[in-house]
Amino acid sequence: MENKDYECAEVFLKKLIKKDKKGDKLSTYYLDLGTVQRRINKNEKALKSYDKAIDLNSDTPSYFTNRASLRSQQGDVNGALKDYEIALTLDPENENAYTNRSQLFKKIGDLEKAKVDLETYLEINPESFAVASNLAILKKQEGGFHEALEDFNRLINLNPNEAILYNNRADTHMKLSNFGKAMEDIEKAIELDAENAIAYATKGEIYLKLNKSMEACFYFKTAIKKGLDPKLLGLLLTNCE
Repeated sequence: MENKDYECAEVFLKKLIKKDKKGDKLSTYYLDLGTVQRRINKNEKALKSYDKAIDLNSDTPSYFTNRASLRSQQGDVNGALKDYEIALTLDPENENAYTNRSQLFKKIGDLEKAKVDLETYLEINPESFAVASNLAILKKQEGGFHEALEDFNRLINLNPNEAILYNNRADTHMKLSNFGKAMEDIEKAIELDAENAIAYATKGEIYLKLNKSMEACFYFKTAIKKGLDPKLLGLLLTNCE
């Protein structure tokens, strides 16, 4: 949707709210209004809409996770954490609350708490692909490369056509200086998804580790052509024209 569509939706929802001042759907209208307002960067108004939705209905976890997400975006870490806690009190098995709170912990540098949230949810639902993937990535970022590698091996056995898993395992192999295995995995990632810009960047990094700067630059430039922001490559582009 374009901005003008969201603006029309905002007007429409305000009319519904005005018309249905005491209806059963009023809290839902305010929740939807807040989400629409976020899409057009009216974040302060969106927060007020979420507040109103919660005033009308404080028993639905998604109301709190929506407000938590907005508070996190605005830099209100404590407010966001409180909302996630309430959501989990209302629904102790809420995947969205666990995963988003984990991302928030990761954002503020508390990797241990981020890891605990993901592990806790996997005890509830061991089959969650997204959470298991995020946990493996977190272990890799913490420097637990061997443990992360075991996780990626298991995930790939269960999901052999997920390109992102091969990319992440390739990056893990690279961190362990297993460059041959890293190259095998990244080529598989590109075979499965030839438009994945990150995979080309990873392949460039592998070549850079092998002191093949010409090949590395070729794949960095390919990643940029595929849509990767050059800023994400940073100093990796130093030796590329």
